[in-house]
Amino acid sequence: MDDRSSSVAGGYRVCGAARTLALVVGVACLSPATAASPAAPDAYATRLGALVNDYRSVQGIAPLEADERLGALAREHSVEMANAGTMSHDGFKARFARSGYAMCVENVGWNYATSEAQFAGWKASPGHDRNLRDTRVEHMGIGIAANYVTFLACR
Repeated sequence: MDDRSSSVAGGYRVCGAARTLALVVGVACLSPATAASPAAPDAYATRLGALVNDYRSVQGIAPLEADERLGALAREHSVEMANAGTMSHDGFKARFARSGYAMCVENVGWNYATSEAQFAGWKASPGHDRNLRDTRVEHMGIGIAANYVTFLACR
């Protein structure tokens, strides 16, 4: 695990750090200076969603239904992170409120050139993996901007 992913659930943020994870509240994750931008953001998001649902299926967990409203919120956040040049969960409470759902979890990522690499990074991290396998969520949206990825899943 490295500093290219961050997740939030229940108000806690999980930041990747060289082979260790820490639960942190209110601290942004820093990222390396280089970036790889997905060539086709929609295809990247679609493939990442399929990987999440395949993984959930293998775990005996219901797949997530794509929700365009959540996708729009996720894209909006990815654009904000790209403009700021840093990963964060800033505005998570506002995204959650705007989602219209009762609860949400969020993973963000940066600088993974492929959907498979992003998914593997999240799966290898206990906090991110917990969000991917959360049995309470039923809907998801994935947004890509430049090299920033936001996964928002809600019920």
